[in-house]
Amino acid sequence: MSSASTIAFNRKTATLYLPAVTLDGNTEVVLQNLIAFESSAASGPLVLTRYTELMNGIVDTDDDVALLRKRGIVLNHMKKRDSEGANPCNGMSRSVQHSKVPTMDKVIEDVNRYYDGRWRVKTKRFMHKYVLSSWKILTFLAAISILLLTTLQVFSSIYTCF
Repeated sequence: MSSASTIAFNRKTATLYLPAVTLDGNTEVVLQNLIAFESSAASGPLVLTRYTELMNGIVDTDDDVALLRKRGIVLNHMKKRDSEGANPCNGMSRSVQHSKVPTMDKVIEDVNRYYDGRWRVKTKRFMHKYVLSSWKILTFLAAISILLLTTLQVFSSIYTCF
């Protein structure tokens, strides 16, 4: 039996270890009730709430559920399989205040630091920040240069240069 205390990240192999979770038709309701109970009765860190926040960050689409199912992390017993599997994870932490659990927060920080350190991510962020976000300026400069070149072409067609 695995628990939230088994969540870990191995930087060398880039592997995130998560406990297995079973999804069925009642999962969302059961999790909402457990989170409500935990937030009203617990005096310490809200471990289940933080776990659902983590899963909410990991699972966005049906493809995410399919990948986790293939790895044995999600045991999906839904009728439509992966298409319904993302719903319980995505709707969990909407109404709950964010909680701090030091062990899970360290794992999340390690994963984010590893992800942010990848060259592909750095390149994508650079392109988005400095190139794609400045498209208005680049469009304006291109329009001005086309206008100047057109003016030069008209001038040189009227006054022939030797």
